[in-house]
Amino acid sequence: MRAFRLTSLLSLAAALAAQTPTPAPAAATPAAPTQAPAAQAPAAQAPAAPKLDPAAWDHFGEGIGYANTGATKLADVLANPTAFTGKTVRIEAPVTAVCQTKGCWMHLGSQQPPVMVKFKDYAFFVPKDASGRTTIVEGVMTLKQETVEQTRHYLEDAGKHDEAQKVTEGRKLYHFLASGVAMAKAGAAKEPSFDVFGTGITGAVPLAEVLKNPEQFTGKTVRVEAPITAVCQTKGCWMHLGSQQPPVMVKFKDYAFFVPKDASGRTTIVEGVMTLKQETVEQTRHYLEDAGKHDEAQKVTEGRKLYHFLASGVAIQKPAK
Repeated sequence: MRAFRLTSLLSLAAALAAQTPTPAPAAATPAAPTQAPAAQAPAAQAPAAPKLDPAAWDHFGEGIGYANTGATKLADVLANPTAFTGKTVRIEAPVTAVCQTKGCWMHLGSQQPPVMVKFKDYAFFVPKDASGRTTIVEGVMTLKQETVEQTRHYLEDAGKHDEAQKVTEGRKLYHFLASGVAMAKAGAAKEPSFDVFGTGITGAVPLAEVLKNPEQFTGKTVRVEAPITAVCQTKGCWMHLGSQQPPVMVKFKDYAFFVPKDASGRTTIVEGVMTLKQETVEQTRHYLEDAGKHDEAQKVTEGRKLYHFLASGVAIQKPAK
């Protein structure tokens, strides 16, 4: 009897064991993969400095970025050129000539000889119609003696073929090798790039185009863009436009506003009426006195005949920051 019970208990236990699922063996934990050493991250590059307002300036080469100090006006550079030669500098000046073959060089300033600007590594050119616009160049200036052949070559490039044939001696002048150039856009006169006076201005005809056919522009309201080459040093009540002789004389309607006395070298757009006038000896002397040219004023024996412009509105490009 006891054997029967024991057998029954063993059978029951075996049956229960058969119904209980055998747990699956635990999966082996995979070994962590061996990671290759991380590649050296490239050094972060400093962000490029923002360039002068592209709405007002065209950039060439490296362009011209904002800096703690702005460009030095060409007149100040030429007053002490040894302080600026052989080092990287920025210069602001009017463009007075451009290579008419490729745009591979340009002249700065109306003085003679001009400053010759060429472009580093021949890597970029400027527009061939850029004369009369204000530019800022960054690079290195050196004093160079051109050969006769070089001087003739540059005159040929400028379209001055007759003058080139007369050259018997190379020019000695400052050369500027520019890595970056910013050039004021033609006709761009918007805040914050321009200071405005009177009614202000937008859009204009370059002075060089006006003077090709001045009769087309006289006696009517027109807008003209040009470099400022002189300003009344007493009040700022008149200014000269262009490096040609005689310049265009700009005065301001109703004597209602004046311009900064240090505006020479900046680009301006003026709106008003242009007329051809014969100044008296007294008027010509007066304007020369106002410009601080006292010795020249005393030598005047005949009044100038030149275009006068009575401006109702003026925009003057802000100095580069």
